[in-house]
Amino acid sequence: FPLHAGWSGGKYGVGQRMSLKVTRAIVDAIHSGELAGAPCVASPYFGLQVPTSCPGVSPDVLLPEHSWKDGPEFDRTLQSLAGRFIQNFSKYSCGTQYVGADMAERIVQGGPSLKQ
Repeated sequence: FPLHAGWSGGKYGVGQRMSLKVTRAIVDAIHSGELAGAPCVASPYFGLQVPTSCPGVSPDVLLPEHSWKDGPEFDRTLQSLAGRFIQNFSKYSCGTQYVGADMAERIVQGGPSLKQ
């Protein structure tokens, strides 16, 4: 499980740091196996499967688009981040120097998409 332990409720300067209590509750749910059976939704642009419930954690924390006061700003910020991932991945997309063309294509396909 990827674990988000950064900011919640807005970008740096607007939101707040993810609390250790919340981070610990998520880690405990991973270790106990509770999170493995949790319902999930695909995150915008990245397509990551994000749990919609976790014992001891507000759903707003799990789904950051719900905790940002400015929804359009969240979308712009997430879209910008996805674009930066795509731009960075493009440096390696030929695959000749690092992992081979087939693997490079699989990495790019598994990355974010700006198509919604």
